[in-house]
Amino acid sequence: MPVYEYRCNLCGIRQSRLVFSWTPADAISCTGCDGVDLTRLVSGFSFHRSWGDSLNWMPDNAAADLDDSHIGSIDSHMGRMGEAMSGRVTPDFHEHRHEITNPDP
Repeated sequence: MPVYEYRCNLCGIRQSRLVFSWTPADAISCTGCDGVDLTRLVSGFSFHRSWGDSLNWMPDNAAADLDDSHIGSIDSHMGRMGEAMSGRVTPDFHEHRHEITNPDP
């Protein structure tokens, strides 16, 4: 089910439409004027990586120097992760990092 971009030849509105394989070409009408004189446009595309995919940046040996029994080592490792991800981390990341370095008494 591709999404196509169209321009209405009557009113000029540019619009994106989900088109099923069984949809007849003349069944697509303009959302602005209900006209059926549409031109399908060639458009760019984009994709968004999922959050899980963004975690695959780290090589297998990146945690080789991590000592999970030492708070400073964990904090340092998390800092490197945040930098490698250009700071694009969730608020949970910052909260967990704060909890690690400031444990409740």
